[in-house]
Amino acid sequence: MTPQKKFSSIAFTFILFALSTNLLAATNIEILPEDTATTIQAKIRSVSSGTMIVIAPGHYTTTIRLTGLHGDAQLPIKVTAAPGAIIEGAYNKDNNTFSSGSGINIEKSQNVIIENFMISGFERGITIGACDAIEVKNCTIHDVGNYGIMSYKSNNTKISNNTIERSYREHGIYMSASGNTPTIADNTIRDTHINGIHINGTIVNPTVSNNHLERTGTFPVKEGGAAITLVGGVTDPVVRHNTFTGIYGQGITVNAPNAAIIENNFVSYTWSGILGLPKALDLKLTGNTFADSKVIPLQLNADVIPSLTATGQHYAPGIPVCQEQNSQRTYTLGAWKEMGKDVQ
Repeated sequence: MTPQKKFSSIAFTFILFALSTNLLAATNIEILPEDTATTIQAKIRSVSSGTMIVIAPGHYTTTIRLTGLHGDAQLPIKVTAAPGAIIEGAYNKDNNTFSSGSGINIEKSQNVIIENFMISGFERGITIGACDAIEVKNCTIHDVGNYGIMSYKSNNTKISNNTIERSYREHGIYMSASGNTPTIADNTIRDTHINGIHINGTIVNPTVSNNHLERTGTFPVKEGGAAITLVGGVTDPVVRHNTFTGIYGQGITVNAPNAAIIENNFVSYTWSGILGLPKALDLKLTGNTFADSKVIPLQLNADVIPSLTATGQHYAPGIPVCQEQNSQRTYTLGAWKEMGKDVQ
């Protein structure tokens, strides 16, 4: 054998060994209903990128805790529920009490996908804490005490294609404390006590798109709130292509600078389509449709209006388009256009 052929043979053998080692390292891990918090943590300790953690069919009544999972951006760790796996806390319908904690609690982890879960009966459905690049998708969460999904001190969180229904005391999705570039997209959220999506804290450049929000602020009794709230230090949010139906309160409450609100459909709301509070400077409204003909669509702090850019909105006829929050002064569409807003 020539030196060149010998070298090629050794290199090929090394590649096969490396591939087989990676495949063995990424062997699926199964979580069973009888597993305790201790045995679960032992099973997932030091799992490699690309591993699939499968929650086996069965009834889980306590929190599934996931800590220290470190996937790769190209090979994330997946935590997936097999058909027939149900996480259900001790929800008492008579007095609306719930199991404490979350159905799933993931902390100090990165590049993990959580998918296909059915969760109910806890204070929170899924909690994400101190993580990076966690994606929650295709989950159904219902009948929770506070939040369907909560994320705090986490960056690059993605929450997509989930259904959240019946949050008894708070919100459907709650982001708090801090975080960069989260995405909330293609979710359906119904019947929350206060807000559908509540983003509160130093959250930078969140994107909220293509969600359907229905009957927020109404369940189990009418409390009021907003379909989407952006407050508490949020900057540069983008809200586009969402639909708001049967909202008891505002469609969007914004108290964040440089917000872009683009091509949303405000079907029905009781207080206003958009409430712009004093920090909502440089607010940009583009191509939104306000269909409710009974409520003034824009309620804005007087200091917000001068820096507001409004282009291509569709307003219901016969009512003012804006009311100043401070003075209750209203603007007709004609007066609005004279100010350079929504000039066609």
